[in-house]
Amino acid sequence: MNEVIRHLLEKRTIRHYKEEQIKEDDLKWILQAGLYASTAGGRQSPVMLVCQNKETNERLGRINRAFFGHANSDGIHFVSQAQKSIADDDSIKSGFYGAPTVITLFAPRNWLYGVHDCTSAAVNMTLAAWSLGIGSCYVSRAEETFESELGKKLMQEAGIEPHYTARVCLCLGYPDGEPGTAKPRKEGRVKVVL
Repeated sequence: MNEVIRHLLEKRTIRHYKEEQIKEDDLKWILQAGLYASTAGGRQSPVMLVCQNKETNERLGRINRAFFGHANSDGIHFVSQAQKSIADDDSIKSGFYGAPTVITLFAPRNWLYGVHDCTSAAVNMTLAAWSLGIGSCYVSRAEETFESELGKKLMQEAGIEPHYTARVCLCLGYPDGEPGTAKPRKEGRVKVVL
């Protein structure tokens, strides 16, 4: 099995991070992987905002968490025993799980494929991160998070144009604890038409 496929099969979502900040060279490679992601029409629409400020990430993570609601409200139980999520545990106060680095991907608000472009970039970055020994967690509710006063302020400070909207947040950091094992794959999800 080649290295790319091995990383695809072994990668796990990480929600517990060491406080240690990720290395600058590793961050550069992760961002490069995102910049080279496929985008609709080759438009390269995603803009990435990197935040490595602990206090800011905590504040944004709490805003993000508030938009989720209560754990188990939709019947989800134990997304991961090893890496519990806000869907499992109301005591987790940040939707960013204390990650030392959070990258938010933005796309033009009216670009039909903005969500897809940002997701493509985020997936590339999660795989690059895993190959470098860095854990990641893809987090939704980015748009709501960056419609907050703090989010708007950060966008303005970073020079992100107001017609862009946040689509995806990506938490990054060195894993703390066991990543857990893959759940068995559900049968019958591949259909073939000849």
